[in-house]
Amino acid sequence: MINLIKVISMKLNKILMPLGLLLTLSSALLATSTAEKLFDTKCASCHVKIKPADFSTLIAPPAMGIVKHVKMNYNNRDEAIDFITSFALDPQESKAVCMPKTIKKFGLMPSQKDNVTKAELDQIAAWMYDNIKINKSCNSKDCNSKKGCNSKKEKKKKNISPFLITGKEMPHLTKILKMNWENKELNLSEKQKKKLLVIRKVTMDGVMELKPQISKLETKIKMLITEGTNPQKLYPMVQKLSKLKAEATKIHINCIFNTKNILTIQQLKIL
Repeated sequence: MINLIKVISMKLNKILMPLGLLLTLSSALLATSTAEKLFDTKCASCHVKIKPADFSTLIAPPAMGIVKHVKMNYNNRDEAIDFITSFALDPQESKAVCMPKTIKKFGLMPSQKDNVTKAELDQIAAWMYDNIKINKSCNSKDCNSKKGCNSKKEKKKKNISPFLITGKEMPHLTKILKMNWENKELNLSEKQKKKLLVIRKVTMDGVMELKPQISKLETKIKMLITEGTNPQKLYPMVQKLSKLKAEATKIHINCIFNTKNILTIQQLKIL
């Protein structure tokens, strides 16, 4: 009798375990579907989900751009979700992770507290973090951010440094501070934050103006070297590249110096 009960129990487990797994998967899929519908209803009218063919039609940053910058600033999933929810309810320029030129172009996002609840935003933020794909190197007009890009002509863009000097001695202090903006241990004052935002804007504006020129010129020099161009023809271009990188490096040095002068010795130790 005992053996019979064991056999029946084992058979029931074999039936119930897949059923439990199926129910779990169904619940997860239902939650994902609900979150995406919330995004479509509450967010998609401004933030498109896929890379647009014509960027001039945008009225707000695309979702893939938002997720890219959030993940650049928040490596932890929970912190990233908390940031998206917090920012949507109480947008502040000091909290923004996007580029200053993006805010200048689209303006600061209006608060969504009257449009969506915190619980709904948590679902939307989690769905965005898990499902919006970042295709850094895709230039195809048919690229779908959810499916990825399958274009054979896709070319990977290399990240060219605009600076002459790099390394841990040359930290991006304002970026580190933005990541620790509300860190209670760091305890930045409102006066410090205001000054730091000015430094960050001056630095970003200066570097972002030079970076496309540096990237384009460096890529061109590399191509000409590969093609066997006479070095004499390359020297003026190298001199120009050196000058541009020197200007960017000066901006970076000034940023580090001015930022350190705003922080206390204790705050610098924490960083």
